[in-house]
Amino acid sequence: MVNILIVVILVYVGSASAATDHTHHEVLDENGDFTLSWKFDDVNIEFEAQAKTRGWLGLGLSPNGGMPGSDIVIGWVKEGQAYLTDRYANEKAQPPVDESQDWELLSGYENDTHTVLRFKRKLQTCDDRDRTINKDTQRVLWAWNDQDPLDDTTGPVYHGENRGVRSSLFLNKEVNIEDESLPNDVRSHDVLMSNTQVPSKRTTYWCKLFDMPKLQEKHHIFKVQPVITPGNEGVVHHILLYKCHTNPNRTAAPQEHPGHDCFTENMPLDWRECYQGSLLVVWAVGTGDISFPDHVGYPIGDEDDGGQVMMEVHYDNPLLKDGMMDNSGLSIVYTPELRQHDVGILAVASLSDYTLIVPPYAKDFKTESFCNQECFDAFMDEAGESMHVFGDLLHAHLLARKMRTTLIRDGVETVLAQDDNYDFNLQYIRMLDEEVIIQKGDMITTQCTYNSEHLNQAVYGGAGTENEMCQSYLFYYPRMNMSSCGTFPHPQHILSFAGVEEIEYSLDTPWLGWVNTIPVVKPDSMFNMTYADVVESIVWDQDKAERFSQHIRAGTFAATCGGSTQSNVDTVSYTKEVRYPTPTVPAAAPEGVCSTSTGTAGPQMSFLLPLLSIMSCSILSTL
Repeated sequence: MVNILIVVILVYVGSASAATDHTHHEVLDENGDFTLSWKFDDVNIEFEAQAKTRGWLGLGLSPNGGMPGSDIVIGWVKEGQAYLTDRYANEKAQPPVDESQDWELLSGYENDTHTVLRFKRKLQTCDDRDRTINKDTQRVLWAWNDQDPLDDTTGPVYHGENRGVRSSLFLNKEVNIEDESLPNDVRSHDVLMSNTQVPSKRTTYWCKLFDMPKLQEKHHIFKVQPVITPGNEGVVHHILLYKCHTNPNRTAAPQEHPGHDCFTENMPLDWRECYQGSLLVVWAVGTGDISFPDHVGYPIGDEDDGGQVMMEVHYDNPLLKDGMMDNSGLSIVYTPELRQHDVGILAVASLSDYTLIVPPYAKDFKTESFCNQECFDAFMDEAGESMHVFGDLLHAHLLARKMRTTLIRDGVETVLAQDDNYDFNLQYIRMLDEEVIIQKGDMITTQCTYNSEHLNQAVYGGAGTENEMCQSYLFYYPRMNMSSCGTFPHPQHILSFAGVEEIEYSLDTPWLGWVNTIPVVKPDSMFNMTYADVVESIVWDQDKAERFSQHIRAGTFAATCGGSTQSNVDTVSYTKEVRYPTPTVPAAAPEGVCSTSTGTAGPQMSFLLPLLSIMSCSILSTL
C-alpha cells in the first residue's frame, strides 16, 4: 500500500479564492489556472495550491527547470477526501513515491471548477530526495490533469500540456504597506511608453523623456508599480528611471512621441545628461510592486530635481517577434508627507565590456568586482554619515548560476545577499532581514559564477542579453552623492595570460577607443595584434578556463568610482590599480544543511539587501 496522507473534508461549491492568511501569492501559469499562496517561518513553509481542475494537481522544486532531480508533491480530492503524496523524479517519467513522506496535508477541497490543497513542510528535511527551501531562486514546476488517480497505489495520469515552470523566491521578505500606514495625501504619476514599436531583434534599450509633476517642495516616492502592456510580459525585461538635472534647453518630446533607441545618433545628446543624474527607480521582471520601508522614501521636487525623468526599457525579444506595440512603464506613488530618510541606489559592478570574459567549457567560472575603499570613504566623508543598506538586486545574464554580495570588515567577510540558483528571468529585489551599516574602511564585493559548459567560444561583457554582466544594486539611506563603484581586470594582466608583455594602454593615458581594439606592443611576435585578436586566439578547455579565473583574481584590477554632479569628490583620482581584497576570514559555510539541494541555504544572517544604484553609462544602462 502506498504511504499516502488522507484528510476527510467537505466538498465546497463555488469559485476558489486566494488564501487570505498567506503573505505571498503568485500565479504560476499565463492563463491564471494555477495559483500558489504561502507563508513561512524559520522552520516551516505552508502552501495553498489552487488549480482549475477536478483531478490531481502537482507542485515540484527543480534544480534547473527540468524534471530530473526534482522534489515533487502531488495531491487530489476524491469522494470527500483529500490525498497528498511526497514524490521525487530521477528522469522524465512518473515520479515514484518518496519513502520519507515529508509533506503534511492540512486540508483540501474541490468545487465545480477547482481543486484546492493546503500543505506544509520543513524548510530542511534532511531527506536526500528533498530540496532545501531557502533564499535562493526556486524553479517551481506545476502540473495537473482532470482525472484523479484510480486508487491509492496507482500513480497520476500523465499531465499532457497542463504543465510548466516558473522561478520564484519563497523566502523573500516583502514590504507590505497596510492601509492604516498609508500617508493621508497619496498621489500618483504614470510614465508610460506611447505606442512604441518593439524592434524585431533580441536586445533593445529604448529611451523616452518625461516631464514630472511641477512640485513646489520636496515629496517622497514610497511605492512604484509596473504597468506592463498585456501580452508583452515576456518582452519587457527591466525598466530604469533616471532623475534628470535642470536643463531648460533640453530637447523636448511631446507626450505622444514614442522615444528613441538609446545610445544611437537618433537620441538627442542632451538626453544622455540624465544618465549623470541619480537612478530613481529600477524595476525588473519578477519584481512586482516596489514598496519602501516606512522610514525611507525617494526624493522628488527637491533642489536637485530638474523636473524631468528619462525612462529606459530593456526589451528582450528572443523570438524576434515583429509588429509588437508597447505602452508599458511605471506608476509612481508619492506623498508630500516626508519620511525620515532619503533613499539612494548604489551599483557595485564590473564593466560590461571586453574586460569581462567568460571562457567556454567552464562549469564554475568565477568573477569578482569590488568597491575601492578610498572611493567609498571619500563619499562617506562628504556625507558625514555611514550607509544603511536594506535591499539588494543581483543582476547578470544567461550564463550566471550563482551571485552574491559580501561585506569585508577588518578582513572578515560576511554575506549580505546571495543566490546559488540564479535565474536571469527573475530579477528580484531582495529585502534584508535586518539593515546592514556600511562604515568607513569597509569593502563591498560582487561575485558571479557562470556555467558555459555548453559553449565552444567565449562570451564577453555587454548590453546584449547574450553578453554577460556582474552587478549588484544596493538600496540604502541616507542618500549620498555616490552612484557607482567597481573594478575591472586590467587589460594588460588579462592579456598576460596569453603571453602579452606590453600594450598601448595605461590608467594615466587610457586607450580612447574600445578596449577590444587596444594594440599589442610586445612581444614582437604579437606586434599590432589587438586585444580582441589575442583573446580570440586562445584555445580554451575546462582546465584553461579554471586557470584563467585564478589568473584574473591574482592580478591587478582597475578601480572605478562614480558620483553625481552635486559631489565635490574627485572621482578621477580614485581610478587606480588595486588588488582583490582577499579576506583573512572568508564567509562561513552554511550551517545545518543536510539535503542535496544544489542551491545552498547560504549564511542565514540577519543581513540582506535590496535596492539599486547607478554605475556608469556602460553599467547602468545595461541592467
